[in-house]
Amino acid sequence: MISDINEQAREDIFYDTLKGVLLYHNTLSEYPLHWHNEVELILIVSGTLNIKFHNDTQSMICCNPGDIVLIAPGTLHEYLSDTPGGEKLILLFDIGGYSQVSSLVPLLKTLPPYVHIKQNEYPLENARLQNYFWEIDRLYGESDEFLHISVYSLVTLILAQIGSMHPNDVTSAVVNDDPQRKNIDKLVSVTNYIDSHRSDDLSVEQLAEIAGFSKFHFERLFKSYMGISCYQYITKRRVLMAQELLGDTDLSVMDIAMQSGFFSLSTFNRVFKDTNGCSPTEYRKLYRAGADLKS
Repeated sequence: MISDINEQAREDIFYDTLKGVLLYHNTLSEYPLHWHNEVELILIVSGTLNIKFHNDTQSMICCNPGDIVLIAPGTLHEYLSDTPGGEKLILLFDIGGYSQVSSLVPLLKTLPPYVHIKQNEYPLENARLQNYFWEIDRLYGESDEFLHISVYSLVTLILAQIGSMHPNDVTSAVVNDDPQRKNIDKLVSVTNYIDSHRSDDLSVEQLAEIAGFSKFHFERLFKSYMGISCYQYITKRRVLMAQELLGDTDLSVMDIAMQSGFFSLSTFNRVFKDTNGCSPTEYRKLYRAGADLKS
């Protein structure tokens, strides 16, 4: 996965089993400086792990078995280990990608860059969170669509539990004047705005103004950090929203096109087919046939 980190330290997350959720067991002792748009949740299973934030040695935490860490979207961090080995259960979640949990997005903005929940300091809350982790681990490989909904619900419970613990008291926000950090913060704000307004008629000029950059500088910066143009990113997120609506609702293709931010049915059909290799109608049939076969 290290090969998926670009020159601006952004890591692209590729989902294998579930839309917008990636869970895996990791035994790497070290992992280079990186950031991503996803929320990252880590359960330390064995060994110890040092996590350094913002490339600043003053912002480092040491995690022991049973500890849980939440890393907010856009936070620069890397893993360091005093000893080889050790197992971590890592959960990455695209919080802005799916309408079912979109109400959590503004709440997550109130979180500090990271929250470290130590098992010895918060035993009851930590035990509850660990149970959620292991239940997700048990369900993650299942094919039943109803169990997929359970996974999303469990992730939401983890985030809600951590949020309700008043994490601003758990750890202080990292203060950093690094230009890269500031650029990432602005771009994360823009991508959050895109996810919340995919149905709107978005323009690059409008998004550049939100970021506080000229259109030219914004386009150059966005592509450098995100790996694709702003227009391509908007299209990608709209297609993901359309896929969700096609699979989970009975809305007409025209209604889905409009709700996903495509104001022309012909454009929607063309872009969707270019992305998925099939039309929206064919995608819905394939999705539901697959669900029927799995049940």
